[in-house]
Amino acid sequence: MELFFVILAAAIPFVLFIATIALLLKVAQKKSRIPFEYSEMARTPAFSLIQSQKELNFNMLSWAMLSSIYFQLPFSIPTISTLLGFEEKIGQWYSYSIIFFIAATFSLIKAVKVFSKIRNIRLGIEAEWAVSHALSKITDSNVRVFHDVQGPNFNIDHVVTYQGGILAIETKGRRKPNIQNSSITHKIAVEGDKIQFPHFTDTSTIEQSKRQANWLSKELTQSTGMEVTTSPLVVIPGWYIENKQKPTVPVMSHKTLTKYYRLTKKLMLDESALARINYQLEQLAMRGSDEF
Repeated sequence: MELFFVILAAAIPFVLFIATIALLLKVAQKKSRIPFEYSEMARTPAFSLIQSQKELNFNMLSWAMLSSIYFQLPFSIPTISTLLGFEEKIGQWYSYSIIFFIAATFSLIKAVKVFSKIRNIRLGIEAEWAVSHALSKITDSNVRVFHDVQGPNFNIDHVVTYQGGILAIETKGRRKPNIQNSSITHKIAVEGDKIQFPHFTDTSTIEQSKRQANWLSKELTQSTGMEVTTSPLVVIPGWYIENKQKPTVPVMSHKTLTKYYRLTKKLMLDESALARINYQLEQLAMRGSDEF
């Protein structure tokens, strides 16, 4: 029991720090508020990834703080136990140190793993922003772009509607190997449903884009009352794409994206059909929550 009080006393500075931050945030929220209903606004590019990053940042901070607490406990216990007059009752306190160090190491490993996930999510955010920037250069008034369209337990990164059809864009951010003077570090090969990177083969992205496009086709068909077909498209920013054979789904870099939609010269949708489709997509791209 004495050891419990000593550990509790050692954790007080961390508890006070968390309580102070929470109090400051609560006070700030009471003093002012957002003057508009942003829950009714459209999602921004990478909205879902930014939400995931926010949650992971909190998780990483929690694990890092736990690791700090566990690491400092073996050094704090002697001093605090002496101040509280428990040094004789606690006895050989260092026998507990190995447990604390194991717990600290475990927490630190968890924090590092979460940090690795944050790095990958950050890359995904940057990739979606790159694609969004490319799409923003389309000046055709008949073209609409929707970001982070929500499906059941997934999202479609970007949806482009125009008179030639509907594109469901799946964006993938992939790092390049840091190898000097190598011609393969910037090139990926597409063959059927496979995307061959320098050090691994991606067999899931194209299939994912197909599933998402099929879902959107069914969703829009049901909500608009007319037959709607959505074409899948994979965009991998920053890579040179080499098609070894005709891919089942077009794969391209963000730099060629703005030219792709013009390739379909046949007008598939009139203004009335586009308006109905765009309205339904607006609903699917709404934030629907005040939390960001």
